[in-house]
Amino acid sequence: MRKRITPIFSRFARREEGGFQVEFAITLPILILLSIGLLEFSLIAFDYQRAAEATRRAVRFAILDNPIANTANLLAGQTIQCTSTGGEVSCTGGSPADSPEYPPDTGDQNFQAMLALMRDVYDGIQEENVRVTFESTDVGGVDLVGGIIPLVTIEVINLQHELVTGSIIGIGTLTYPDFKTSVLGSGRTVNAT
Repeated sequence: MRKRITPIFSRFARREEGGFQVEFAITLPILILLSIGLLEFSLIAFDYQRAAEATRRAVRFAILDNPIANTANLLAGQTIQCTSTGGEVSCTGGSPADSPEYPPDTGDQNFQAMLALMRDVYDGIQEENVRVTFESTDVGGVDLVGGIIPLVTIEVINLQHELVTGSIIGIGTLTYPDFKTSVLGSGRTVNAT
């Protein structure tokens, strides 16, 4: 009896007619998931770079005489932080650029223009994702022409990426870390009389 079982198993072990189909059926789903995962990772990295470039574009816009906040009376150690909801800028620690020095709604219009520039790079950025901060520095002075030169910081916060493979892995969205770009701004303009 023992001699008869051994040849049956050895014949079965040598036959490979369906081996390729079984291997293919096992590896195909893994290859598909790896390919989709690589594509997803590439999209995440691309959007990350677009959001970072959007902050750089916005800070360049904000320092080129496009006031969002009134920094004319910025004092040493003071910080003005501005956000916008519904097209209206609100600032803590200072006031929007709609004081008598500027035409009405200047801060609101400049914020919307800055947001449009950011959306040209990454259209997923919304108004509530953007925060603008003006920090006083040791450059300039209250009694000097131009005043204290602010450090202008643009932040993109709570930006989310909808995952293509989210339903497969059980995660629908990915929240990016906050993006921040800072540049030394220009001082206030003083009208010569």
